[in-house]
Amino acid sequence: MSSYSRQQLEDWVKTIEVPANSRVLDVGGSQLPVNSRLKNIGKDCEFKILDLEQPHECKLQPDIIEDLNEIQYAHDSTFDYAFCLEVSEYWYDPIRALSNICGYLKPSGILYISFHFIYPVHNPVEQDYLRYTEIGAKKLLENAGFIIEEVKPRVLKTYIANIDGMRPAKQYDKHDWSGCLIKAKKV
Repeated sequence: MSSYSRQQLEDWVKTIEVPANSRVLDVGGSQLPVNSRLKNIGKDCEFKILDLEQPHECKLQPDIIEDLNEIQYAHDSTFDYAFCLEVSEYWYDPIRALSNICGYLKPSGILYISFHFIYPVHNPVEQDYLRYTEIGAKKLLENAGFIIEEVKPRVLKTYIANIDGMRPAKQYDKHDWSGCLIKAKKV
């Protein structure tokens, strides 16, 4: 059984269409490739998976072996679309990672990316580093060379205000968000 967070992600992915003759980069896609999960894929699309040499779970071997935390700058710039789903928590250098994804995209290329704000530490535990608010995710993307086109919330089924006496900001109305799903365009 999938988590509610995963269900929200899959519902979003099922709405995305990739036009014919597109080149698509699936960042971290060795475990669960995006091409079988989209609403529609146009004719003659090319999908490439970018992942670590030995991803923690691997159904497909990556076509491009890179650690986005480590490479200095990706210069390929030939992809029309990039998907980066359920990967951001594994970055310890998010600006570098996002800048590298940006470097793989053509000008005006589109990135679909997921972020968690609330989610338990998960495997591989020693590589699970960060969580992101919507505001933080948007700022990181903008600093890496993207314009935000769409933000969809990932909401909690149950939100409990005032846990352990914590005081949420009264002027902020998104305390039930557990993360966000973002469509962004390369500047």
